[in-house]
Amino acid sequence: MNPFLEQTEFSGQSFKNLSLPGVEIAGKEFDRCTFTKCDFREAKFADCRLRECHFVDCELNAVRLPACSLSEVEFVDCRLIGVNWTETAWAKGRFLVPVSFVRCVINHSLFIALDMHECEIKVCTAREADFSDADLSRANCAATDFHEARFWHTNLTDADFRGATNYTIDANINTLKRTKFSLPEAMALLYSLDIILDEDDR
Repeated sequence: MNPFLEQTEFSGQSFKNLSLPGVEIAGKEFDRCTFTKCDFREAKFADCRLRECHFVDCELNAVRLPACSLSEVEFVDCRLIGVNWTETAWAKGRFLVPVSFVRCVINHSLFIALDMHECEIKVCTAREADFSDADLSRANCAATDFHEARFWHTNLTDADFRGATNYTIDANINTLKRTKFSLPEAMALLYSLDIILDEDDR
């Protein structure tokens, strides 16, 4: 059953165990709502507004969010593989953090040219995600797996990558200022520099 057919606005409501793969939800407003163990795989949220909403242990693979407005939306233990975040109304010059991810799988997702400063991507799997031209300044990316994720002209000023793994970040084409890394993973940064690494066999 689709509980979103009759109303346009939802405030402070909790939705649990919904199974709506492929559903289309258009022109709805969700304020301080919680979604727990819901299945929205390949669903389409078109021109919706989500403010201070929480998604917990939800299936959101290949979900579409065209023209959606997001403000302080938190995803915890969710699967969000292959989501194109660039089609949302992710505001530039914003004051509030649009989304945060904690213990989520966001593989193959697109964040190209988005303002992601102060966002959380913590203890996640972000394999082959694309952060090209994005602003990740002051973002918390701790303990996340960035295997084959793309960083190209990405602003990583003051970002926290401590405990993150498998990242390939070219120091020559990304902005690294006061970016926090931890050893031994940070050794990978040296491979982008024009230096020679050799063992001291004296």
